[in-house]
Amino acid sequence: MGTAALLLGLASAVACLPLRIRKGQVRVVQFGLGAALCMLLLVPGDALSIVHMISLLVAACAFLLPMQAAPFRSRAGMLIAAAVLAILSLIAMLDVLDKGLVWLFVSGAFFLALQVFHSRLRPEKPPPPGQRVCVFGGTFDPFHRGHRALCEAALRVNDRLLVVVAGSAPHKFLGEEGTVDRTPFHHRVAMTRLGVEGLPRTEVLELEGRRAGASYTVDTLASLTASYPAGTRWRLLVGADMFQDFPTWREWEAIIDRVTLLVARRPGHALDSPPALEPFADKILGLEAPELEVSSTAVRERVGGGGEAGNNVPPAIRAYIRDHGLYREPLAGPR
Repeated sequence: MGTAALLLGLASAVACLPLRIRKGQVRVVQFGLGAALCMLLLVPGDALSIVHMISLLVAACAFLLPMQAAPFRSRAGMLIAAAVLAILSLIAMLDVLDKGLVWLFVSGAFFLALQVFHSRLRPEKPPPPGQRVCVFGGTFDPFHRGHRALCEAALRVNDRLLVVVAGSAPHKFLGEEGTVDRTPFHHRVAMTRLGVEGLPRTEVLELEGRRAGASYTVDTLASLTASYPAGTRWRLLVGADMFQDFPTWREWEAIIDRVTLLVARRPGHALDSPPALEPFADKILGLEAPELEVSSTAVRERVGGGGEAGNNVPPAIRAYIRDHGLYREPLAGPR
C-alpha cells in the first residue's frame, strides 16, 4: 500500500510541474506545498492507514489541481459542502462517528474550501500598454513645411504616426450650399504622400475619402481603434488654434475619452485650456514643435495670384502643383 501511495503521489507532482512553472512564481509555491504533502506518503504503509493516505492525497490535490473561475452557485455549493464536512469532523472527534474518519472529513473540507478560493472571479487585467499611435488629420490643401515639422515632432514622442487626409471637414464648410470647392481628394492625398516621404513609422490614410458627407473625427477614431490591438495608446495631434475650438467638435467627450490630445503651438494662439477641458488636464499634452508662419491658405492665394508656391512647400509638391495646374482658378474662399 505504501508503494502504491508513493507512486500515486509522485505521479501527481510530476504531472503538475510543467503547469506550475508556466503559471509563474505563485504556482511554483503551490506546487511545492502540494509536493511536500505528497512526500508524506513516503511514510511506510504500516504507519499510515488507508484513510490517512487518502486524506493526505486529497489535501495535496487541493494545491496541485486548483480549479479555474467558477460561477457563484458552484462556489456556494462547494462552500456548503466544506462546512458540512467540517461539522462531521467535529462530530467524529466526539466519538459520535468513527474517529478514523476525522482526517478524511478535514482533508475534504480543506480541499473544497481551497477550491472556493481558487475559483473566485477575478477582475480582468487591463491590456498591457501598447504602442503610442498619433493621429494627425487635416485637409492638407496643400501639405506644407509646417505640416512636415509637426510630423517630425510627433514622431519623436510616439511610436507611429497616422496622417489622415480629411474628406469633407465640417469646420471648413462655407457658401450657400454649405460647402466650398476644394482640391480633389486624390490630389491632396498625393501631395501628402510626397510631404511625408522619408519619414519613418508614418502612414498616410485615405479612409475619410471613402465616406460620404462630412468627416467627423469621432467616427475616424472609432474606425482606427477597432483595427488596432487593445492597449494601444492613442494621441490626437491638434494645433493650438483648433485646441481652443475642441469643445465645439462633435462628441468631443467621446474623443477625449479615447485619446490624449497632443497640442502643438501655433503663432498667435495660446495653449491655455478652454474651461470645458479643465477636468481633463491629464489627457492633454503639449508638443514641442517649431512655430512656423506658414498656412495652406497663403500658399493657395500666392499660386492663385499667378505666383509660385515658394519654399513653404517641398520641391516635390511645388512640382506637383505646377504639373497639375492646381490653385490657378479664382478662389471661392478659404479652404
